Amino acid sequence: LDELLTLTRDQSLKTEMLRQKREICRIGRQAHTALAALGSAAQGQNAAARMARSMALRTRTMLDKSTRNLAGLLAEEAGRTAAACRRAEDGCPQASAGAQKLSRELAELASGAEQAWRAFL
Repeated sequence: LDELLTLTRDQSLKTEMLRQKREICRIGRQAHTALAALGSAAQGQNAAARMARSMALRTRTMLDKSTRNLAGLLAEEAGRTAAACRRAEDGCPQASAGAQKLSRELAELASGAEQAWRAFL
Protein backbone atom coordinates (compact mmCIF):
# COMPACT_ATOMS: atom_id res chain seq x y z
CA LEU A 1 0.00 0.00 0.00
CA ASP A 2 2.81 2.40 0.78
CA GLU A 3 4.07 2.43 -2.80
CA LEU A 4 0.60 2.95 -4.23
CA LEU A 5 -0.33 5.68 -1.73
CA THR A 6 2.16 8.02 -3.36
CA LEU A 7 0.73 7.42 -6.83
CA THR A 8 -2.88 8.47 -6.34
CA ARG A 9 -4.38 11.91 -6.23
CA ASP A 10 -7.86 10.51 -5.55
CA GLN A 11 -8.54 11.46 -1.93
CA SER A 12 -11.28 8.87 -1.39
CA LEU A 13 -8.99 6.09 -2.67
CA LYS A 14 -6.17 7.37 -0.49
CA THR A 15 -8.47 7.48 2.54
CA GLU A 16 -9.53 3.87 1.96
CA MET A 17 -5.90 2.83 1.47
CA LEU A 18 -4.94 4.41 4.80
CA ARG A 19 -7.88 2.73 6.53
CA GLN A 20 -6.89 -0.66 5.12
CA LYS A 21 -3.26 -0.07 6.09
CA ARG A 22 -4.26 0.64 9.71
CA GLU A 23 -6.23 -2.61 9.88
CA ILE A 24 -3.43 -4.65 8.31
CA CYS A 25 -0.94 -3.15 10.78
CA ARG A 26 -3.28 -3.96 13.68
CA ILE A 27 -3.51 -7.61 12.66
CA GLY A 28 0.24 -7.69 12.05
CA ARG A 29 0.93 -6.37 15.55
CA GLN A 30 -1.32 -9.06 17.01
CA ALA A 31 0.51 -11.74 15.03
CA HIS A 32 3.93 -10.43 16.11
CA THR A 33 2.81 -10.33 19.75
CA ALA A 34 1.56 -13.91 19.53
CA LEU A 35 4.82 -15.08 17.94
CA ALA A 36 6.87 -13.26 20.58
CA ALA A 37 4.87 -15.00 23.32
CA LEU A 38 5.95 -18.29 21.77
CA GLY A 39 9.58 -17.17 21.62
CA SER A 40 9.52 -16.83 17.85
CA ALA A 41 9.57 -14.04 15.30
CA ALA A 42 8.14 -13.45 11.83
CA GLN A 43 10.57 -13.91 8.97
CA GLY A 44 8.86 -11.73 6.38
CA GLN A 45 9.68 -11.73 2.70
CA ASN A 46 13.25 -12.00 1.53
CA ALA A 47 14.87 -9.10 -0.34
CA ALA A 48 14.47 -10.74 -3.75
CA ALA A 49 10.73 -11.23 -3.25
CA ARG A 50 10.30 -7.64 -2.09
CA MET A 51 12.23 -6.33 -5.10
CA ALA A 52 10.27 -8.50 -7.54
CA ARG A 53 6.99 -7.27 -6.09
CA SER A 54 8.11 -3.65 -6.22
CA MET A 55 9.25 -3.99 -9.84
CA ALA A 56 5.95 -5.63 -10.81
CA LEU A 57 4.03 -2.75 -9.23
CA ARG A 58 6.18 -0.15 -10.96
CA THR A 59 5.75 -1.88 -14.30
CA ARG A 60 1.98 -2.08 -13.93
CA THR A 61 1.64 1.56 -12.86
CA MET A 62 4.32 3.17 -15.03
CA LEU A 63 1.91 4.38 -17.71
CA ASP A 64 -1.40 4.20 -15.87
CA LYS A 65 -1.72 5.72 -12.42
CA SER A 66 -5.48 6.10 -12.68
CA THR A 67 -7.76 5.33 -9.76
CA ARG A 68 -9.27 2.49 -11.79
CA ASN A 69 -5.89 0.82 -12.40
CA LEU A 70 -4.69 1.23 -8.81
CA ALA A 71 -7.99 -0.07 -7.43
CA GLY A 72 -7.79 -3.04 -9.79
CA LEU A 73 -4.31 -3.89 -8.56
CA LEU A 74 -5.42 -3.60 -4.95
CA ALA A 75 -8.49 -5.77 -5.57
CA GLU A 76 -6.32 -8.47 -7.17
CA GLU A 77 -3.91 -8.46 -4.23
CA ALA A 78 -6.73 -8.54 -1.68
CA GLY A 79 -8.24 -11.54 -3.47
CA ARG A 80 -4.87 -13.33 -3.42
CA THR A 81 -4.46 -12.56 0.29
CA ALA A 82 -7.90 -13.92 1.18
CA ALA A 83 -7.22 -17.09 -0.85
CA ALA A 84 -3.80 -17.54 0.78
CA CYS A 85 -5.38 -17.30 4.24
CA ARG A 86 -7.93 -19.94 3.33
CA ARG A 87 -5.21 -22.23 1.93
CA ALA A 88 -3.16 -21.75 5.09
CA GLU A 89 -6.13 -22.63 7.28
CA ASP A 90 -6.89 -25.75 5.21
CA GLY A 91 -3.23 -26.75 5.14
CA CYS A 92 -2.65 -26.38 8.85
CA PRO A 93 -5.73 -27.64 10.71
CA GLN A 94 -3.67 -28.19 13.88
CA ALA A 95 -2.89 -24.46 14.19
CA SER A 96 -3.75 -22.86 17.51
CA ALA A 97 -7.12 -21.21 18.00
CA GLY A 98 -5.39 -17.82 18.14
CA ALA A 99 -3.61 -18.41 14.83
CA GLN A 100 -6.83 -19.57 13.21
CA LYS A 101 -8.63 -16.49 14.52
CA LEU A 102 -5.97 -14.14 13.11
CA SER A 103 -6.02 -15.93 9.77
CA ARG A 104 -9.81 -15.70 9.56
CA GLU A 105 -9.68 -12.04 10.56
CA LEU A 106 -7.10 -11.30 7.85
CA ALA A 107 -9.13 -13.26 5.28
CA GLU A 108 -12.28 -11.31 6.20
CA LEU A 109 -10.38 -8.02 6.01
CA ALA A 110 -8.97 -8.96 2.61
CA SER A 111 -12.39 -10.04 1.29
CA GLY A 112 -13.93 -6.78 2.47
CA ALA A 113 -11.03 -4.84 1.00
CA GLU A 114 -11.48 -6.55 -2.36
CA GLN A 115 -15.09 -5.34 -2.43
CA ALA A 116 -14.04 -1.84 -1.35
CA TRP A 117 -11.42 -1.64 -4.11
CA ARG A 118 -13.87 -2.96 -6.72
CA ALA A 119 -16.18 -0.07 -5.85
CA PHE A 120 -13.55 2.24 -7.36
CA LEU A 121 -13.54 0.40 -10.71
